[in-house]
Amino acid sequence: IFLTPVTNTDIIQAIAKLKKTASAGQDTLKPNIIKGIANQISHPFAYIINLVFQNSSVPDELKFANVTPIFKAGNPAELQNYRPISVLPAFSKILERLIHDRL
Repeated sequence: IFLTPVTNTDIIQAIAKLKKTASAGQDTLKPNIIKGIANQISHPFAYIINLVFQNSSVPDELKFANVTPIFKAGNPAELQNYRPISVLPAFSKILERLIHDRL
């Protein structure tokens, strides 16, 4: 599969789509911080994303998530009464958005 290369504008648009109130992931960076420096990081991040597209390999740092079990209802002692919530790094969300837009 061929994914067209990303530009600085693509990165800035993907960052703009992040929710400001989202929690920080494994990298401890909140989306509102990334939004504030979008213009400064767009060029190096576009280079990294294009390498990911060329090599078909995602860096391990973008694969980690903080998983928290959230109680739904019923008996708290039963595991099926919990659902997992995964908090991904903001840069992982940007990568997902860029791939989604290209597919």
